[in-house]
Amino acid sequence: MPAKVESFEALELVRDELIRFKQRSTDGMGELAGEIRRVLDWIEHDRPAYWKMRVSKAFDAVGEAKANLSRCLMYPLNDETPSCAEEKAELKKAQAYLAHCEEKQRRVREWVRVLRHEMHEYEGRMSQLKSLVEIDTPRTIALIERQTEALERYLSGTPAAPLPKAEPVEAEEPKSEEESA
Repeated sequence: MPAKVESFEALELVRDELIRFKQRSTDGMGELAGEIRRVLDWIEHDRPAYWKMRVSKAFDAVGEAKANLSRCLMYPLNDETPSCAEEKAELKKAQAYLAHCEEKQRRVREWVRVLRHEMHEYEGRMSQLKSLVEIDTPRTIALIERQTEALERYLSGTPAAPLPKAEPVEAEEPKSEEESA
């Protein structure tokens, strides 16, 4: 089916938009890759260190609360064992916070594993888009440019550039055993 080209400007507009698409896509993929690296670094390095420190401090707080409770229980008032309700509540609170910190630490390890897996999935999908942007788009731009030039030559009456002349290739005669020796 013959093409019906009514406007070279439309072809140039498509070419220009493809060039802009390639640039915006390349920039966007670069920005996205940088942001993903920052998030991955944050979840792999910053968060584990943070929760390790919080677990350590919570463990110290539990130890201190236990010591306070022991001190309270060691000194009876009027031969009665003190209730030490405040110290018991403080110990319970410290133990709950330690459990919270350990749970966060466990979840961070889990999220690191999940994020790494998702990152590999993402990279596989992005390689297809990257191929489209870096290979297919420039090919399409070049094709539009060649077609536009050919149409302009056609309309101006200038003959198309001649194809290189093919030289006939002669087949070599098989050498006899005597010649090859």
